[in-house]
Amino acid sequence: MLRPAHPSLTELELGFRKAARAGSARWPAEAARAAVAAGPARQRAVFASAGRACGRARIAAWPSWTCDDAARLLLLDVFVGVVPPCDAATLLRRLYDRGDAHERRAVLRALPYLPTAAASVALTRSLAEDALRTNDHRLVAAALGPCGYALEPAAWRQGVLKCVVLGLPLTAVTGLDDRADRELASMLDDFAREREAAGRSVPPEIAPLAALARES
Repeated sequence: MLRPAHPSLTELELGFRKAARAGSARWPAEAARAAVAAGPARQRAVFASAGRACGRARIAAWPSWTCDDAARLLLLDVFVGVVPPCDAATLLRRLYDRGDAHERRAVLRALPYLPTAAASVALTRSLAEDALRTNDHRLVAAALGPCGYALEPAAWRQGVLKCVVLGLPLTAVTGLDDRADRELASMLDDFAREREAAGRSVPPEIAPLAALARES
């Protein structure tokens, strides 16, 4: 379930129409209908072309979302609604595996909006874990957004630490107040001591985050 801090599908669609490249406001709906009729190969091609078709401008009301993110979410909302759940899950996996960083991020961001029959906890966890194995800021942030609720606690803690290491703002982590715990505090303390022993600066986010985690 998405939390109120995140936009609804309707809010994203409205924001997309205002920010999308001229002439492309209706592109997701039109492209999705044509792609559904043509089959999976066309669906993958259309998904990949969203950035070229709609641009990558930020959506004013939700600036962490770009037009290509929103367009891909709108495409997926149609795709998974007209095929059997197993086929939808296969499509989501292929779009992620074969996509570039923009496309992978869009799949990760879309998962919490899609029916769980297609975007199951197991699939969401698998894709989020894969994203956390990269050092791509876009993918790490997306993996710790709403779909991060599918991560097991140990993987989630490692993801939070990775955010600190990469210098990502912790506002990217959904549910931080709820999930921070003493084990995370211990990991952060160890990391800070290692940095200090090596004569390196300690990221300023560590102290308040570790304090929050110890209070949990």
